[in-house]
Amino acid sequence: PTKVYSWDYQRPFDKCWFRVFSAAFAWVDGQMAHVITSVDIDHQKKIEEELRVAKDKAEHLDRLKSAFLANMSHEIRTPLNAIVGFAKLIGSAETETEEEKEQYAEIIDTNSDLLLQLINDILDISKIEAGTLEFKFKPMNLNELCRSEYEVHKTRLKPGVELVFEEKYENVQIVCDQNRLAQVITNLVNNAAKFTESGSIRFG
Repeated sequence: PTKVYSWDYQRPFDKCWFRVFSAAFAWVDGQMAHVITSVDIDHQKKIEEELRVAKDKAEHLDRLKSAFLANMSHEIRTPLNAIVGFAKLIGSAETETEEEKEQYAEIIDTNSDLLLQLINDILDISKIEAGTLEFKFKPMNLNELCRSEYEVHKTRLKPGVELVFEEKYENVQIVCDQNRLAQVITNLVNNAAKFTESGSIRFG
């Protein structure tokens, strides 16, 4: 019986790929014949490599997305618990003074903003994957945005940590997507807050 063996071979001088076929079979007078042929599979190998890279990238992105969503589900619970808890306190008989109610209302407002930001981040992931994320550029005042971010984040820091907005220039006008830039500042400040135990976090 004829047996055919095959293997892939990369030519050393130009790195092209070939599939080599080797067959041995009986010939006349009992002699054995040996035939070797090769087929250029360089294009196929390149496609296989592209598919492998795409597969690895897709798996990596899927792991990142899973980690992101798991982290978000944890992050969402924190402001949500604060909102529910302090909303109950405002309506309870234990809250006696208007000052306490105002303090609880401010905490609810702050955590509502944080919760909304987290939800927007999750929605942005979906938009990025679908290729529908849009940037809306328009003139804006950078100082006003930074002051707004300062007011939002100053009450969220650990005891002993101060948030400082360094306003070195007046009336800084830029053209940008204000919401996206606010997201960048929020993420940077939140990240700094997680890893700062004392001292100050400064931005401007």
